[in-house]
Amino acid sequence: MIPPQVALVVWIVVAVAFFAMLTPLRAFLLTYVIGYLVLPVEVGSGITFKGAIVISQSLRIDKLTACHIGVILGALIFSPQVFRRFKWHWVDAAFGIVVGGLFATSMVNGLGPKDGLSNAVSQAREWLPLIVLSRMFITNVGELYEAMRVMVGGAALYAVLAVLEFRFSPQAHRLVYGYFQHDFSEFARYDHFRPVGFLHHAIELSFLMGTSAAMAGWLWYKGLMKKPLWGTVPAWGVFAAIFVGLLVTMTYSGYAAFALCVGCLALMTVVRTRWLLWLLPALAMVWMVGRYTGVIDASLLLKGAGMVDTRREASLEYRLTSEQIHLDYASSDVWLGKGGTDAMIRGADGRVAMAVDAWWMIQLTFYGLAGLGGWYLVWCAGIWAAFWRWKKLTPDLRTTATITAVLIGAQFIDFLFN
Repeated sequence: MIPPQVALVVWIVVAVAFFAMLTPLRAFLLTYVIGYLVLPVEVGSGITFKGAIVISQSLRIDKLTACHIGVILGALIFSPQVFRRFKWHWVDAAFGIVVGGLFATSMVNGLGPKDGLSNAVSQAREWLPLIVLSRMFITNVGELYEAMRVMVGGAALYAVLAVLEFRFSPQAHRLVYGYFQHDFSEFARYDHFRPVGFLHHAIELSFLMGTSAAMAGWLWYKGLMKKPLWGTVPAWGVFAAIFVGLLVTMTYSGYAAFALCVGCLALMTVVRTRWLLWLLPALAMVWMVGRYTGVIDASLLLKGAGMVDTRREASLEYRLTSEQIHLDYASSDVWLGKGGTDAMIRGADGRVAMAVDAWWMIQLTFYGLAGLGGWYLVWCAGIWAAFWRWKKLTPDLRTTATITAVLIGAQFIDFLFN
């Protein structure tokens, strides 16, 4: 077994070595893709964590932070010219709304400036470097296309691990790092096992496979994967591998993500309008507003889930019930939320009565519309860029911009339930 802290430190060194041996873009992509797929998962709370180097509650080096450090050090030493590409963008202000909202939430809820600063630093540590670095390393269609090839290549290799864990149970993380990253009882399904690899949960892996399969299929269909992956694997082989990896996840979030992406892409090939870039985000917004106002009744969704699998109906019913209870609870502090201490309803014994699973509900109840809206502005940046410049984009750039926007939209939909 490898101590997680050792793996994180070694990965920072490896990332720097990538910059010494490879092009800056290739080093950047490999650092993040491989790091995300194989480094240990952080689990824990407070100051007790596994899978991270803990400096304080908000300052921790987890897998994503290790990638940030490796890329920044590698670029500073071997490719300092990339930092001259930095330009201020409105997405930086949107992220500022997120960070500022976190601090304001703590203050209005009486949690104090230390809590607000801790939350703000934690979010900035995790996401700000990637928001900035990605704009410096990926600046044109060629670089975006290479990023997509590396991503689908990583997913295709990960499909092998998914099949192995489907057959033999999810053990890779435990065997390599000495602990399992979640509740193992959640991974048995239909007399097999849901794979997880080195990610947080089977849901995360399934979503990765679903969106990666859609991306590989789209690039194959549009003729942008004429060059075989690694010089040997044709485009259809890449798609087939990822699709098999998706099937063995046995998780409906990934299936739904794939179906939504394919449906949206198919519609865009028939109705060629840039307005469809906003289809999935718009559907997500309608759901959130409809659930908050009580206009949308989830009974039909539950009936549909029951027709597929009664056990999934029970799981979905729990999520939707929790969603409605916490929506009612959060309505009194809708602008800035209730903060980390009082965001979830607790019983007389102080324990959480019902957990909140959906990402959008976590943001709304904890940090209010300021947190939720700020994050959606950040996520919308890629869609808005494609929409605004659509008429000036080359055909290849439209192809890559389209799949990028659709994948972001699929994440919007997934955030409604996970």
